[in-house]
Amino acid sequence: MKQSPWDWKKLEMRLQALMDAATESGEECGCQLAIYWNGQQVLSLVSGYTTPERSVKIDEQSLFPVFSVGKGIMATAFHRLREKGKISCDTRVADLWPEFGCCGKENIRVRDILTHREALFELPEYGRIEELADWELMCRRMEKRTPAWPPGGKCRYHPITYAWLLGETAHRADGRPFSQIIREEVLEPLQLDSFFFGTSEEADRRFVPVDVSSVKEGRSWHTDFMHNPVIRHGFLPSANGCANASSIARHYAALLGEVDGVRLLRPETVADAAVLRRAPEDPVPPEGTWEKFGLGYALCGPADNPGALFGHGGALGAEGFADRTSGIAVGFTKNKVISTHPVHPIRDRISELLGLPVRHW
Repeated sequence: MKQSPWDWKKLEMRLQALMDAATESGEECGCQLAIYWNGQQVLSLVSGYTTPERSVKIDEQSLFPVFSVGKGIMATAFHRLREKGKISCDTRVADLWPEFGCCGKENIRVRDILTHREALFELPEYGRIEELADWELMCRRMEKRTPAWPPGGKCRYHPITYAWLLGETAHRADGRPFSQIIREEVLEPLQLDSFFFGTSEEADRRFVPVDVSSVKEGRSWHTDFMHNPVIRHGFLPSANGCANASSIARHYAALLGEVDGVRLLRPETVADAAVLRRAPEDPVPPEGTWEKFGLGYALCGPADNPGALFGHGGALGAEGFADRTSGIAVGFTKNKVISTHPVHPIRDRISELLGLPVRHW
């Protein structure tokens, strides 16, 4: 058994005090923090309330809307198929999905999707937001899209279209619906019963609503999206994830090593996925820009080793990541909309206590 570099008991007290100060002051409404080390959960902390009215306290089973944190789960599911020989990063998408191979998309490779370099970041036109939850409809519309510029070059983040681009490609390669792939390749092996892409009736009872108390209008796109039951109950894994911090951390812990006998990916697969991928004509963005991708994961390690820390953040400030240097895996959730996103001061303070690079993703 490795010797821990941390005094977890002392760290627990300091982190709990930090979180409580944030929720008691109103900086945050509710939050969770979970940390795994050496395959074991060493910390699981909660603070605050589900709503600004402060009537229901957050607990470890509370489910937060985590938005793009789900992209990390998507990447892992893809790499599981890759390890099984079902697909490769060099596969031409049109060879699997012939209807996609038109309008300038003929030579897009799977790696272009994983690195957000296929220039299909804009949503197809839709009449009602509920249409985004119709997988077949949106895939048909993506087939007709034209890239904003030649694919394979400049990186630009794909907030929602990433779901259909990677998910339908994986489905065509494997045969199973992507929802089934995620469930059978990631969620079930790790017993992640508190990570949802499409909440159930039971999960809805644990759902933590978005706190818009700091928003003048009293609503935001976050609420329009995740408070819509059709979106929340649908399958849109790039954006509609709901989870607790423990499930997020457990996923990343199983990329660093075994968790209850389960390791999701081989070490060499993780190492390859954590290499920064940029086109020659698209240099590494300056410090402060988070859009630095490996194969499906965002990288936030130091400048000389960006892949030392990999994971993904979400629109409300939730995040999950693995730090390959220290060996810890972290899951964090929160529900208050703040104007400084992607800068979340509470996350920066947590990072300082843990001695980790700051992440503004």
